[in-house]
Amino acid sequence: MQMHGGREQRVDLTNCAVEPIHIPGRIQPHGALLVLSPRDLAVRHASRNAGALLGREPEQLLGSSLLDFLRPAEGTDIESVLRSADPAALNPLKVNAARAGATAWFDAIAHRAGEQLIVEVEPVASYGGVSFSGVYRAVHAAIERIQGAAGLAEACEATAEEVKRLTGYDRVMIYRFDREWNGEVIAEAREADIEPYLGLRYPASDIPPQARELYTRSWLRIIPDVAYQPADIVPEPSRPIDLSFSVLRSVSPMHIQYLKNMGVGASMSVSLLRDGVLWGLIACHHRTARPLSYEIRQACELCGRFLSLQLVAKEKLEGRDRVQEMRSLTARIITTVSRHEDLVTGLKESAADLLSLADATGGAVYHGDVVRPIGLAPAPEELRGLHAWLQSHVADQPVFHTDSLSRLDPAFARIKDVASGLLCLSIPEPDPWYVVWLRPEVIQTVRWGGNPEKPVESSAEGAVLGPRRSFALWKQTVEQTAVAFRPAEVEAAEELRRALIDLDLSRQVVRERNARAAAEKSNAELEQFGYIVAHDLKEPLRGIKSLAGFVIEDDRAALSAESQGNLQRISDLSASTMGLINSLYEYSRLGNVDFAFGLVDLNQVLADVTVRLSGSLKARGAEVHVPRPLPAVFCDRVRIGEVLANLITNGIKYNSSDAPWVEVGFDETSIPTVFYVRDNGVGIPEGERHRLFKMFERLSYAGHHGEGTGSGLAITQRIVGRHKGKIWADSHPSGGAIFYFTLAEAPLTDP
Repeated sequence: MQMHGGREQRVDLTNCAVEPIHIPGRIQPHGALLVLSPRDLAVRHASRNAGALLGREPEQLLGSSLLDFLRPAEGTDIESVLRSADPAALNPLKVNAARAGATAWFDAIAHRAGEQLIVEVEPVASYGGVSFSGVYRAVHAAIERIQGAAGLAEACEATAEEVKRLTGYDRVMIYRFDREWNGEVIAEAREADIEPYLGLRYPASDIPPQARELYTRSWLRIIPDVAYQPADIVPEPSRPIDLSFSVLRSVSPMHIQYLKNMGVGASMSVSLLRDGVLWGLIACHHRTARPLSYEIRQACELCGRFLSLQLVAKEKLEGRDRVQEMRSLTARIITTVSRHEDLVTGLKESAADLLSLADATGGAVYHGDVVRPIGLAPAPEELRGLHAWLQSHVADQPVFHTDSLSRLDPAFARIKDVASGLLCLSIPEPDPWYVVWLRPEVIQTVRWGGNPEKPVESSAEGAVLGPRRSFALWKQTVEQTAVAFRPAEVEAAEELRRALIDLDLSRQVVRERNARAAAEKSNAELEQFGYIVAHDLKEPLRGIKSLAGFVIEDDRAALSAESQGNLQRISDLSASTMGLINSLYEYSRLGNVDFAFGLVDLNQVLADVTVRLSGSLKARGAEVHVPRPLPAVFCDRVRIGEVLANLITNGIKYNSSDAPWVEVGFDETSIPTVFYVRDNGVGIPEGERHRLFKMFERLSYAGHHGEGTGSGLAITQRIVGRHKGKIWADSHPSGGAIFYFTLAEAPLTDP
């Protein structure tokens, strides 16, 4: 049974994991706790044992100012400290109180808890009884030793020994958590006559989640006397007082029983954090009660903070030779892969180095439907099943690893001999591909401090969660588990992944550059071909047309009607072919002719085009509408005039309406501005829209609307392209077409 805010509550299997240990409603009695109002420093709550320590009963303290019964040491402005934003920064404050005619000295330890100010007082032997210089020298020596350690194991061993020297505790352990929050003693300093705990493991249930949360928030906890009788806080608060950062906070009765079962009389623990996450503890035990001064506790906390800062560096230092080896392997793999156009082939050739990189016995490379086994790998069908699992569970997660595949999916138990552990990197593509390292099952014997499978004890009241009473060595055989991949090996996989992505991206850049160069060369050759064709063929065709005309004119009487018709067709075909050649020449010229870009008023351009087309417009009775003035744009005036002329001509030409019209407008809300040319003509068959901008292509109905070369829209598209723009078309089933185009180099300005 445990008291929480004045109410008894059972801690058993149903609620141990959520036991509110930060609000116990009680304190350890080696000090007194006072809850003050920050406004006037008046006592609102006090621990029941305050009278024995301060000479005044709690009822006498309630409502009075702290300054009425505690006096600071000379030169200390306690009121200013308590009213500051962070009073804990100046702990401890040396204060005294008159008690039975004598002066008693205390350490006053203050902190804020929400809207409340908490002051805890602990008696000290005498004012100035602990030498600052002595503590400083001890801490300095400890930090120097930790910093000089060659690796993590040596740093942890040094920390345990230095904390033992500072505290005089019988046993000091460095306790590290694994991924499942089981703990292992990895370093120990102890008296020779007590049994060693080094190498023992303890289940996660020994330190439940809410306790780990407190360890993360508060660096140090101490129990000077495990046999203490808790002191209540009076009067009972309406809401529980948060004692997360209280040095006197009463601890869980489960933990007290746990310590008693271990034969511990006093305990202290200091958190070890790695990148803000609880990594382990400095756990200290003494066989009898043992109080520690605030200064010594702070010295131990400083050692814990310093070791926490050193964790990453010491882990890297410990494996620096292996790290250097893995970097060399990565460089060699990338060199090998770079010699092959296909990454998978290059990785397959690097199989030996790949396996060495992660100290694996087998693996595989997956790309699409291709599976390339490496080393000792499962059978092909098993590899395909593993690939499917990776695609659904890992997807494109950069790096994934586990030491027990069967724990994630029992189906993998059948391949445990070659694939119990897995390390995987993925390369992002439309479908990610994977490089996988595999490790076989290794039967392990875990040395537990007592049987971790039996935290439940029977009592007359039924099954309750009781701490183990025996800490004798208990061994457990762990199967279907591989040797875990070390952080350095995971980091090596991450580094290889980055290198492979960089290599793949650089190859893509080269491929795109080569493709662009090839396209530019092809375009240049096409333009040269078009120029040659236009230049060399126009004169012969002009001669053929002229000669055919001369024969018809001079020898008409001597020719039959059929011969006259043939000669006329020769003349017409020559003219038509010359039109095609002119279009081809114009199209080829657009690729290399310099455009004269400048700020151009499109209203003037459209006016010029309308004048040029006035004869055609008048003949068809057509009109050009402009709903609102067009903007000024940055473009080539002549070429954009050709675009408008081609689109307007098509709108009038392919039009069966009695009153044809063409509308020219724009939408400035789009970026870039979208211009349009709309007509009420015959429209564009949906199945033929893909042919619109192809050279010399004419739509199915074109023959009914006069002659043409089918090059106008292709030329229009090329002009728009030279302006870094796009052109496309739409049509309504009931008729009418609308052509849109943008000029990406033409920012919208005032007309």
